[in-house]
Amino acid sequence: MTTSDSDDPTRGPFSSPCFNLLWRHYQQEMKDDEERQARITSFLALVTQYLKLKEEEDAIQQRRLASRKRRRAPRRRGTTTQRRNDGVPRVVPYAGPHSPSLTSDAESAFKPENSLILRTKRDTSSILLPPKNPEMESSPEQIFILSGQSNMAGRGGVIRDHHHQHWDGVVPSESQPDPSILRLSVHLRWEAAREPLHADIDAKKVCGLGPGMSFANAVRGRVEGRMGLVPCAVGGTAIKEWARGEHLYENMVKRARESVKNGGEIKGLLWYQGESDTSSEHDVDAYHGNMVRLIDNVRQDLALPSLPIIQVAICSGDEKYLEKIREVQLGMKVKNVVCVDAKGLELKEDHLHLTTKAQVQLGQMLADAYLKHFGSADSHHPAL
Repeated sequence: MTTSDSDDPTRGPFSSPCFNLLWRHYQQEMKDDEERQARITSFLALVTQYLKLKEEEDAIQQRRLASRKRRRAPRRRGTTTQRRNDGVPRVVPYAGPHSPSLTSDAESAFKPENSLILRTKRDTSSILLPPKNPEMESSPEQIFILSGQSNMAGRGGVIRDHHHQHWDGVVPSESQPDPSILRLSVHLRWEAAREPLHADIDAKKVCGLGPGMSFANAVRGRVEGRMGLVPCAVGGTAIKEWARGEHLYENMVKRARESVKNGGEIKGLLWYQGESDTSSEHDVDAYHGNMVRLIDNVRQDLALPSLPIIQVAICSGDEKYLEKIREVQLGMKVKNVVCVDAKGLELKEDHLHLTTKAQVQLGQMLADAYLKHFGSADSHHPAL
């Protein structure tokens, strides 16, 4: 039997030739300080993923070895027999109805894989799934949906360097992770929440810091139980793309339903969108009706007729119709819908996206609005 690297005490995960090759490659590609920092961050993330995958691979190997030992063990009381295709009976231990199969992988010779990526499945997308954490299996008690476009998805700290965009990684104290704050991943699993919250949701863009974590940190001390954030925002999207039947809307509803599948209560929807609708008079004229329908549809499809919604009045966009969109948002008279005005918050040099500082401020403004209008002890909004 071949001895795997995990059985050799003189070899560690960092002695792999693949690891050394990656490290030499990253050293050669680093040319300036900012690029070096970005690449090191990416490299460390890759190393972390590799170590997790290595642990999973070792666990699989140990289970297979244990299966072989059970198959080779002499027959004792409680065993049963199985017949091969040639009709000759053979003895296999019976470990119960949920024991691992002893007729497939256990029968083939065990060959440890010493590659960076597990090759037990052809679908390589599975390597993006984080290891299961038993502490994250249950749903949080207080759940908030984050939706809209880029300023909700977060562009704080996203900088352009040599025609390449990347996040600077700066996370202010108000947006730091906390064990009581979880997020629903793109794979519909609860995990520890940290910025950038929308990295796997608005995946075609470079996401940075948004208002979600500062909102959650400002609210968590005032509500009971753990908080759950459900990121759904996608940059550059117009209100018509959030109509019922469209992919963005249906995905948001799906994620919201999944968030309460094992318990918890949806306490509100935070909505920041409208910049993409400032480019034409037609879009402006249709905005009020489209937004009202969105609110009605969400409440109906989630069976939450009084779902609190906090809308952000935009502060950037095409100046030709910017103020008209703002008038619609600030003047909307719909039950349990309140508006927070982003006007005056600091914008980046692109004059479209909020800076990191402004995103922190916006998150705290959203928290103040929620606690003022919907955070009282007697407020109750039935879950699904």
